[in-house]
Amino acid sequence: MILDALVLQSKLFLSEDMKIEIEKVDVVDDSPDKLFLKDYTSMIGTGGTLNMMVVISFEEQLLDTLVELFMDGEEVEEEEKEEIYDSVTGETINTIIGLALPIFPNRGKGVTITPPITISDASNIKKYKNSKIVTANIKTQFGSLSISAMGSEDSIK
Repeated sequence: MILDALVLQSKLFLSEDMKIEIEKVDVVDDSPDKLFLKDYTSMIGTGGTLNMMVVISFEEQLLDTLVELFMDGEEVEEEEKEEIYDSVTGETINTIIGLALPIFPNRGKGVTITPPITISDASNIKKYKNSKIVTANIKTQFGSLSISAMGSEDSIK
């Protein structure tokens, strides 16, 4: 249910808001021991009635496209690139989670969220014992992203 809400809102954000065509969605539900990250990654934690970590990871070409769309075609200076890319990944995950909250269990009531953080120079995130990872890879004509939820078996359904 959590992953379904995240995938739905990711697809709507990309296709409706950003006008990026979705080519394929692959769901990985076998709870791997590690979550392998793409070129750029942001995370948000949730607490309160739902404790989990949501991770969105982008291939560089897709993030380049999103940055271009967010910046309305304005050129990004090299010295601003990291800050703008962090901002776009954070805004994207914020938007997706904000739109997915009403679809979460109990309509997201009592769920708190942390500000997004960016992970750089990491290739994977390892899960703790007794936790679960669910993830979906969304492929577009500009590259792919993965959206994942990590948490206890009870939280991630």
